[in-house]
Amino acid sequence: MLPARHICFLALLIASLAFGQVNITISNDRFSGINSAVISPTQPFMNPNPWDINLAAEHAFLENDYLYISKQSLLGLKNAEIESARPRQNISGENTANVLDFYNRDFGNYHLSSEVLGPSFSVAATVMEKSFVVGLFTRLRTQSAALDVDNYLKFSNQRLTEPELYTLQPLEFNVMNWAELGFNFSTELFPYSDYQWIIGGNIKYEVGLDAAMVRSTSPLQLVRTSETIDGTTSKTITAYNFNLETSFVTNYNFETSSYELKPQGKGLGIDFGIAVLDNREEIADYRFKAAINILDVGKINFSGENHRFNGQQLVVVNNPNIENTRLESPQKIMRLLSEEVYGDENASFQGTDFSIGLPTSVHVNFSWGLGSDRFIHTDWIQRVPVFENSLRRSNLFSASYSVQKPALGYGVSASLYEYRAFHVGGYLRIGPLILGSQNVFPLFMKQKKLHSADFYVALKLYPFWDTEFKRHRRADCYCD
Repeated sequence: MLPARHICFLALLIASLAFGQVNITISNDRFSGINSAVISPTQPFMNPNPWDINLAAEHAFLENDYLYISKQSLLGLKNAEIESARPRQNISGENTANVLDFYNRDFGNYHLSSEVLGPSFSVAATVMEKSFVVGLFTRLRTQSAALDVDNYLKFSNQRLTEPELYTLQPLEFNVMNWAELGFNFSTELFPYSDYQWIIGGNIKYEVGLDAAMVRSTSPLQLVRTSETIDGTTSKTITAYNFNLETSFVTNYNFETSSYELKPQGKGLGIDFGIAVLDNREEIADYRFKAAINILDVGKINFSGENHRFNGQQLVVVNNPNIENTRLESPQKIMRLLSEEVYGDENASFQGTDFSIGLPTSVHVNFSWGLGSDRFIHTDWIQRVPVFENSLRRSNLFSASYSVQKPALGYGVSASLYEYRAFHVGGYLRIGPLILGSQNVFPLFMKQKKLHSADFYVALKLYPFWDTEFKRHRRADCYCD
């Protein structure tokens, strides 16, 4: 049977097929409409259609360099029997298929993004002879990341004895689950310019559902001691000089094992973008587009629990007070640790208010029109955390080619996640259905080490047939 931590990783991989936001390649499609507003607020203004409605869109992204499943694809997990690596029996991911194994690097990283775009719409309007596109969107978002985490578990993963003295570097981990109601707007600036200038933005009301944060602010020392009694050796690992902060709130009821949906926090978020197009050529498509977007500026304020643990000594392995206690909820874990560190189960409690920042980032896009509905795009997304405890979005550089027709769109992409993990993807838009992935090979093809996933699906309503409105927008106008 797989250990609990392995089962959690499998659950993340499988769940990554079920939720999401917009794929970066799809967001460059002129007909993406409101689906692209969350990553390029000006993009709905470029939609040739007068309106579009998103019924449902799901996208997920998972990337990690701590765990992997050997010789398997994401879709193949459904019928696969996964076993844990057993180094002493020479069963590992290097020599056996369907084994959950570890990279065992000195530092580990992971990013998880899981978002659902619910019922949403955009519509073009003219007010006092000025064109606008406005829309509303709903989203359910989950994001989490941990970067450069000191991998002390690499010893036990390989069934190796831990060193007698180990300095564990500071770490930070956070996760948030929240709902979002957003208003999108975009319009044209400088109507007499030789270029087309567009500004756009999103104003978002944020509702926090679940959140957790763990942060150690200084290195701590881990000391291993061993004792042999009657031929049996037991080890004890003790943490010294630790400074740990944690905050959490959740809608999950551990007593009834049920999820009770209610707001646990609230906040505001803002996206802003500006784009310039060179569409002076006598063609329906633009010749060049440049855009810059600032995304997810804001935070959510929660009411939950804050705890702080400052201590000189805590036995973390071979501690009967911990190992013989059933840890049924985060609250019970905090009380137990507080009793161990301070001798008082309530001493660690530091109040109820905390906040987590949205995953602020900058998105820069350049696109070139090749004529006949063909385009080349480059996209760069760089995280820029603004607030304390901010979520951290994955960095991305992507280059793509797409063909964009009213009823059919498709494209291919090459991407670098965190500027080191290379992925190949693509998308297909046919009528109301959109399918895509920034990392398509792990979906269908067995990977030597399956450690990442990306998938997008959307169902939309929009006039993908030709209309008088679109013929008018395509028409060249050289007015005096």
